[in-house]
Amino acid sequence: MTAQRPRPGEIPESVFMEASAWHARLREPDADLATHEAFQDWLRRDPLHLDAYDEAERLWNALGHDEERPRDEAEIEALVRSVRLRRASRNLALGLAVLAALGGAGEWVRRGGLDDLRADYVAPVGTRQSVALADGSMVELNTDTAIAVDLQPGERRVRLFRGEAFFEVAHDPLRPFVVETADGETRVTGTKFNLRAADGLTRVSLVEGGVTLTAAEDAQRTARLLPGQAGDLTKRGVSEPQGFEPDDATAWRRGQVVFFRTPLGEVVDELNRYQRGRILILNDNLRALSVTGVFDTRDPAGVIDIIEKTLGVSSFRLGNAMIVLR
Repeated sequence: MTAQRPRPGEIPESVFMEASAWHARLREPDADLATHEAFQDWLRRDPLHLDAYDEAERLWNALGHDEERPRDEAEIEALVRSVRLRRASRNLALGLAVLAALGGAGEWVRRGGLDDLRADYVAPVGTRQSVALADGSMVELNTDTAIAVDLQPGERRVRLFRGEAFFEVAHDPLRPFVVETADGETRVTGTKFNLRAADGLTRVSLVEGGVTLTAAEDAQRTARLLPGQAGDLTKRGVSEPQGFEPDDATAWRRGQVVFFRTPLGEVVDELNRYQRGRILILNDNLRALSVTGVFDTRDPAGVIDIIEKTLGVSSFRLGNAMIVLR
C-alpha cells in the first residue's frame, strides 16, 4: 500500500508515533541526561517534531493520566518550553482514538480473569483447545473461551463463562447434559451442537440430535431445536428456531470465518476475537461496507490486507497492537 502524502500542516502518522514514544520514554524512571539530550536533538531535526510532541501531551491530558506521572513534569517541560508550538493538529481525533483503543485492548486482555480462575479449561485469545470429558464427551473451545465442568451421577453440567464451543455429547439418557450460560440452559442427552455466548445473547446451532433451550429468568420460555436449526437465548426469552449453514457456523474449527454480505464493522468485531491487538474503524461510513469471503482466523492482519485491496480502504499499523482503518 502506498502511504498518502500528508497535507500541509498535518502531522504524519509516523512522526506522531515517534512523539508518543518519546513522551513515554521521558517519564520512565531511568530517563537520564543522555535521554534528555537525545530528545532535544530529535525535536530540533524537524519543526513538525515539536507539533507532534505537543499533540502527544494534549492526548495524555485528555485521557486523564495526570495523576499517573512518576516524574517531575517541570523538568520535562523545561526541555521543550522555549520551542513549544501551540497549534491545533488534524491528528488529534485520530490520536485520541488510537490511545483510547489501546486502552480498550488492555481491557479486553484483562476481562474475564475471574472466570478463568473458576474455569477448568481455558482457550486463550488466538487459540483453540480440545477437551475429552470423563463421560466420553468431547468439547472444542474456540478463541477466548472458558468453561467449568461438573459431572455428577444424575446430571452432567458445563458452565460456559464466555466464548464459543462445539460439543459432541456422549449419549446417556439417564444423565442429561446441560450447558449453562448467563442467558440460560441448553439440555441434551446426546448430540452435536455449537454454542456461542457474547453480548447478552447465546446462540445454539444444532448439527445432530436434539436440544431444548430454556431462558435463565423465565423457565416457561423454551424452544426445541432439530438438526439444521439454530436458536438464540437471552435471560428473558428464546427465539423461534431458524435454519443455518453448519459449515459456516463451525468454520472456526477449521481456522476460518465466513462472511456473506456482512458489514465491515461486524467483520472487524469478529476478527478482534482472534487476536490480542485491535482493529479499529475511524470512519463510520466504512462500517457499512459489505464483505463476502472465507478468511483465515490465524492471520487477522492478512484479512485486513485483502479488505484494503478489495474495498479500497487504507490503514496505518502500530506494530501488532493496532490496525486503524480509515
